[in-house]
Amino acid sequence: MGIYRTFERCHDWLTVVGYYLACVALSIIFGAYIIEVFARYFFNAPQWWASEAVSYSLCACTFLMMPYVTWKRGHVAVALIFDLLPRNGARVALWLTYLLGALFCGFATWISFDETVRQFIHNISLMAVKPVPKYLISIFIPFGFASSTLHFLRFLDFKAIDPDNATGGFGEA
Repeated sequence: MGIYRTFERCHDWLTVVGYYLACVALSIIFGAYIIEVFARYFFNAPQWWASEAVSYSLCACTFLMMPYVTWKRGHVAVALIFDLLPRNGARVALWLTYLLGALFCGFATWISFDETVRQFIHNISLMAVKPVPKYLISIFIPFGFASSTLHFLRFLDFKAIDPDNATGGFGEA
């Protein structure tokens, strides 16, 4: 097994771990809402932490799930262009789409990572009931963009591009 295949397997494993962690974050969102509703309306005891848990978990959930959605090509796609073009033209259009995805996600990685490092260096905290170091929440943003960038780069194998499966998705036809 070559080093590239090992890297692919490790990246896929990390993507799946991110998927499951995103599911945990979604469960935290659900649980915090349920607890907040019951505590507030049945016991007249609102919870200070519920809103913050939802906000932080939403950020984590979004950017932990992003690489998985990219990997499975589950992102929103307007496939009309690919359907109208001849097969080779669609293949080129898909390749350009993947290249642009890699470039823009890479740029977003750079910006968000730079900001996260700045937050760490300057010890910036979120203004909340209980201050939390901001980098602990924002670290998920460069992770999601970086991993998605790697997936887009892996899609750039021109021979492996299948215009008939342009939209990908989660098993949809």
